[in-house]
Amino acid sequence: MATATNRQTWINTFRARSDAVIAIARIVLAIGSLWITWLDAAIWPPRSQLVFWLLIAYFVYAIAAAHFVWRAKVHRVRGTFVRHIIDVATLIALALLTGRVSGPVFMLMPFVQLTATLHWLWRGALWTGSIGVAILAYLALSNTVWPFNSDVDAAVALSFILFLLTATVLLTWLGTHQEAVRSELLRLVERTPGAPDGREWPAEAALAYAAQVMRVGRALLIWSDGDEPWTHLAIWENGACKVRHLSPTAYLPWTPEALQHASLLIIDARRSRALIHRGEGRFDRWRGDEMPTSPALVAEFSIASAISVQFHASDVEARLFLLDPPALTLDDVAMAEIVADRLKTLFEQAILLRRLSDAAALEERIKIGRDIHDGVLQTLAGMALQLQSLRSSKAEPEEIDRRLMALQAMLSEEQRELRALIRALEPGSDQGGARESPLVVRLEALAKRLRQQWSIDFRFLVEPKDLRLPSAIIGELTRMIAEATANAARHGHARTLEARLRLEGGTVILTVDDDGTGFGFDRRLEHAELESSKVGPRSLRERVATWGGELSIDKVEQWTRLTIKIPAHP
Repeated sequence: MATATNRQTWINTFRARSDAVIAIARIVLAIGSLWITWLDAAIWPPRSQLVFWLLIAYFVYAIAAAHFVWRAKVHRVRGTFVRHIIDVATLIALALLTGRVSGPVFMLMPFVQLTATLHWLWRGALWTGSIGVAILAYLALSNTVWPFNSDVDAAVALSFILFLLTATVLLTWLGTHQEAVRSELLRLVERTPGAPDGREWPAEAALAYAAQVMRVGRALLIWSDGDEPWTHLAIWENGACKVRHLSPTAYLPWTPEALQHASLLIIDARRSRALIHRGEGRFDRWRGDEMPTSPALVAEFSIASAISVQFHASDVEARLFLLDPPALTLDDVAMAEIVADRLKTLFEQAILLRRLSDAAALEERIKIGRDIHDGVLQTLAGMALQLQSLRSSKAEPEEIDRRLMALQAMLSEEQRELRALIRALEPGSDQGGARESPLVVRLEALAKRLRQQWSIDFRFLVEPKDLRLPSAIIGELTRMIAEATANAARHGHARTLEARLRLEGGTVILTVDDDGTGFGFDRRLEHAELESSKVGPRSLRERVATWGGELSIDKVEQWTRLTIKIPAHP
């Protein structure tokens, strides 16, 4: 329903623009006819006044019609047929009153035929031309004109009849061609190929679109991708699409080397009869000894006639074959090239979607690796240090047993964390990323684990104490605190660490102070400098950058201070 409405709106818009030009021509025609009638003394005196007043009335009508047309909305057309009937009736009345083909009749007849062609294309040209020929035939056979009246130039009358017949034929053809072009343009406008979905090539959407626009029952698309070790072939037949993956050399060459970038109008594939479009509207006849397309393709798919165009999208080389088209015209080649350009855009979208998918997968793998590094691996590193300490310890068996049980509890906790990470990777899992949770509870559990893991004095402060944040933000903050603690304990030999967390506007600010040796610089470094010089904790830099935040490192008295700012909502 929407398609039919859009088509009618498009047609009405064209008619409305034609009406605006026709209105001006009608006024000029009425003025010219009045002037010619005033100068022409050949009209019988009893009828000259009737002709003059008829043209006065037609002039007033022309002004009123122009006023109506110019005030009308562009997309709405009313009264076109009525105005045309008035023009034709005026023509008939003038022909009957003047009894001749010259003067106003000579001016008005081409006008009504041209306006009919603009409004109704070949139908308007044919029917209006038929009316004009009938009027001329009547005048020719009446007693007031040739061949019965010797005062009338018979050659002029006959010439005008032949002129009108020729104009009717040409305008009918022009209207037919214009209607076909309009229909083709509307098919291009009304339909668009379906957007690609997933990693599959959009062959079915491409062929369905090409077959519908070009009105063919069969279509074939063959393409190769430089990143994949095979050739793809898709065939559209009877509304169904089949895709095959073939060896890289299948059907090579698709066309002779001289035709690789040309569009082909294949008239008879087996007899190598084809026209070659090399661009700029220039067509040449194919005179090569080889078939214009792959003999294997011709034999397997019974190709008799076809239109073939190629397109190139990134590393993809493709050629489209529209098999057994209803007509083999040069206009169809131009249409096929437009279709191929749209298919090129479709394949470019598919390539972009693949690259985005690969980038997202890579980013997800990096994130998983970072989570494992900052979680399980740091815990295992802390446990390794504690086990090394136990080996050299001379503590009582009870103390050793207590510390081993603590290590066992840490392992169980990491097992739960690892299972949670794996569950979060499952499709359709609900991680509660947007659900808000109390922050203090999570930090208390984290503090207990970090004290056991690194044998460090860990303190934290939250402002306000009842601060609630989305679970995804809390999870990220805990990993950042764990990574900062691991760096301080392992590399900076810190024994005391204090984490403070507060909310300012829409930004979460995390400050981590430790009494370790630091990172080897005694001034404040902002995020941009840390990124450019690649210094500081890499994992923390990457995490902060992923969340669109900032990391800075400073030396404050005996403390090393890390300040992290990230948005409060993911």
